[in-house]
Amino acid sequence: MLRLRISFTMDGRQDAPAACRASQGKVGRNFNWIWYVGAAVWFLNAALAMHHGNLRIGVTNAAIAAVFLAAGLFFRRMARRPPGRDSHR
Repeated sequence: MLRLRISFTMDGRQDAPAACRASQGKVGRNFNWIWYVGAAVWFLNAALAMHHGNLRIGVTNAAIAAVFLAAGLFFRRMARRPPGRDSHR
């Protein structure tokens, strides 16, 4: 059975157990590249749509590609942050 120990820091914030702290950010570091792959696929889809004369779909796909690219940059920045840094301070 898995036991979870919860502790609090001196200022009252909850402190994650060491096993949780070690796994935090690991997903972001290993999988933030998927946003760039998604952006590339949507951009390719936009280029193909524009090539075949469907401007409305092409522009929509290019906008979606830009959102995926922005998400990739955001999650890359989040993954590079030092562990334990508070985002709400």
